[in-house]
Amino acid sequence: MEKKNLITLLVAIVGILMITFFVKDWLVFYQCGAVEQCLVENSNYQNIAKFFVTTIMTVVVFFIGEHCLCVRDRKFLQVGFASALLADFCLKILHNYSHFLEHRSDYTLLGICFFMITQALFIYRHTRTSDTDNSVPKIIIIPFAVMFLTNALHLFRIFEGPTVPIIATYASFLFCSLYVACQVPKKGYFPAKNAKNIKRGMILFVCCDICVGISLATGDDHSVQEIVATVANNFVWYFYTPALILLGLSGYKRKD
Repeated sequence: MEKKNLITLLVAIVGILMITFFVKDWLVFYQCGAVEQCLVENSNYQNIAKFFVTTIMTVVVFFIGEHCLCVRDRKFLQVGFASALLADFCLKILHNYSHFLEHRSDYTLLGICFFMITQALFIYRHTRTSDTDNSVPKIIIIPFAVMFLTNALHLFRIFEGPTVPIIATYASFLFCSLYVACQVPKKGYFPAKNAKNIKRGMILFVCCDICVGISLATGDDHSVQEIVATVANNFVWYFYTPALILLGLSGYKRKD
């Protein structure tokens, strides 16, 4: 099978998985409402299918080979997707199926840390202006400054745990990554189609994480707050899946 046909097949499988788990999420919501225990017990298929989506798109990225824009771009994208795969392994597998359930929050924070690495690599990738550009993007100072400030406040017990510093740091990485991605089409280094995929992929990535933020809201079962959180959670992978597809395909050299 030619590589182009194989990539098309893999992306089609991702699309099919997305349809199935998206439908299943809403069927479970119709069945359970906002009752957390019921939602958790009926989400096994969705968790595994979502992890397979990230796995397949990581395979797609590692299949780029000689079809890359350049070797350095391929490496940035491959390591970024490998980090995203580790993040989703923490969030979808360890968080839900580990026997050490008392560490579930730790797996969540570890997953966020892997996503920080992903966004840092995307920032480096999307700020390059040539194949030999080795400069450190100045915007990377912002998330590291946030990391230093929030951890300093944590040391002074302004925050009781690591959750706020980690989430604040990741948010700064994410929005810096969005900013540089939106500048990619203007710089002209990436081919036009690839640049559009990068910009659209990061916009969808941010929409996904906004839904994650909303889904963290908690309340009593069947409360409006909990219902809104559950609905937002159902849209996380609605945005995340096409974001992975667009960002993954952005590494392939296209014929004009």
